Amino acid sequence: MHRIGVLGGTGEIGSRILNLLKGQYSLMASYHSQARPSAAGCEYVKLDIADTEQLQHFCRQCHVLINCAGASFLNGEKVARMAADWQVPYIDPSGEAFLEERLADRKDKAVFVLSAGYFPGMSGLLMRHVCQSFDTPETISGLSVSEEIPSMSAIEDFILTNLSGFGTALSYYEQGAVVRDEGERRERIRGREFRFQNYLTVETARVAQHYGLQEAHWYHSSFGDRVIRKLQEAVIQYKLGRAGYKSIVREVIEIFRQTMAGREPFSYTRIEGQGLLGKERALMRAEAASPCSSETSAIIAAYAAKAVLAKPLPPGIYYAMDIIDMEEILKDLAELKAEIRISKVVLEQEVDDEYEEGEL
Repeated sequence: MHRIGVLGGTGEIGSRILNLLKGQYSLMASYHSQARPSAAGCEYVKLDIADTEQLQHFCRQCHVLINCAGASFLNGEKVARMAADWQVPYIDPSGEAFLEERLADRKDKAVFVLSAGYFPGMSGLLMRHVCQSFDTPETISGLSVSEEIPSMSAIEDFILTNLSGFGTALSYYEQGAVVRDEGERRERIRGREFRFQNYLTVETARVAQHYGLQEAHWYHSSFGDRVIRKLQEAVIQYKLGRAGYKSIVREVIEIFRQTMAGREPFSYTRIEGQGLLGKERALMRAEAASPCSSETSAIIAAYAAKAVLAKPLPPGIYYAMDIIDMEEILKDLAELKAEIRISKVVLEQEVDDEYEEGEL
């Protein structure tokens, strides 16, 4: 039986991945301080990512390795290279553009699957699914909202990934060019108003280029002025080489905790695309919702591992959306802690404004 290794197997994402895969594969999970007893089909081992010998021992026992141990920006390259040394496919719920650049010299030697999480990850998979539903896809527009208290590593990854860039702020894609747009849109989702601005992510641009789209937008929701100021402070502290940025991250978590008091957490992603079906123009909408983004990240990472084991890939750097069959997730949807809804409307004319607003 194939063995899947999950680094950080007691964390928010790692523990959920194990729940999704248990009974289907032999599992091995690492923990740093939260000890867990091993059970049938899942072995827990204590591991310090900084210990090269421990990491090597873990890697060589796996057929696939999923890295959920802290911020990918800080340890992703080290773990990915270690996995490559043992020819073990590497899966990262984060990773994104910065890790793709760092691993460029190994892309012909091993398999790396990046952006296998909530965003990027599910976002790209839904964009691809929408584009493939048309004979001729023309435009795509996406947004996501996450109303929850983030983990320390999630905020660290967000801050540090932004330092290396995962897209172009205040911009969208049009006819192969990056176009500046400083406008703001507001939308009510689940009874709350959110502010959005264009942020052309690497994932969105990749989809637009692959399918030859005329136009592509990704709308990023604002964290609010108070959180943004704190994140900016953290970036400055990190650039100065000061560990003080971690205390600022803890302050950000407390702000989210205060903001979320009395609210039900949720994560929501929506993709809308237009294109041609025969001679008719159609609108397609794909929506995904779950109680938290970690649940969605776990689904994408788990199904990326399944895809790698089901059909071995040639060496290269992939995004999760490149290898996961959306139909497999839809088939298993009743067993997953997520909702995915796909709807299609044939239009007689261009989309009206009503399709730009929505509430789930």
